[in-house]
Amino acid sequence: MGNYVQPEPQKSNTTRNIVIAIVAVCVLICCCLVLVIGLLTVMGPLVGKVYSTINESLTSPRFPTISPKDFPTISPDMTVPGISDVIPTGGKGDETQRASAWGYIIIQASLDGCVMSNPKASDTKISVKQEPDSDGVWVEEWTVNCDGNTTKTYSVTFTPSASGTTDIKVK
Repeated sequence: MGNYVQPEPQKSNTTRNIVIAIVAVCVLICCCLVLVIGLLTVMGPLVGKVYSTINESLTSPRFPTISPKDFPTISPDMTVPGISDVIPTGGKGDETQRASAWGYIIIQASLDGCVMSNPKASDTKISVKQEPDSDGVWVEEWTVNCDGNTTKTYSVTFTPSASGTTDIKVK
């Protein structure tokens, strides 16, 4: 018979694949280490600064020291505004309700073209148009002075809410 040549045994790819995997893992670990070291180098001072700011705010006094000279002096000829100079008087509402309604009316008046350069609460007239009904809702009429000697009247509805506050609607 003829010459039979036995083929060389094939080298295993397994060894080569293991070497490639080990090299890939080593490269990945090195990249991660470089990334972590880089982040710590950049972020370290920032974290330290935030920590020191928080620590400083926790250890510093919360209230400044105030001496009597820090308070303004009120001379006898100075007038201090009374509540009627700031919030209109009258109607059924308490001071909080009237103050809220006054703010809404000032806004509504400016939207309606009723310019009030110096709105005076004491010049505002309030009259009750509807007494509180069974739900506690009442309606008042507020007349305000606009610049140019004109007046504007607004209907203000006060509606008690379940939460204990009062909803105010200005028309």
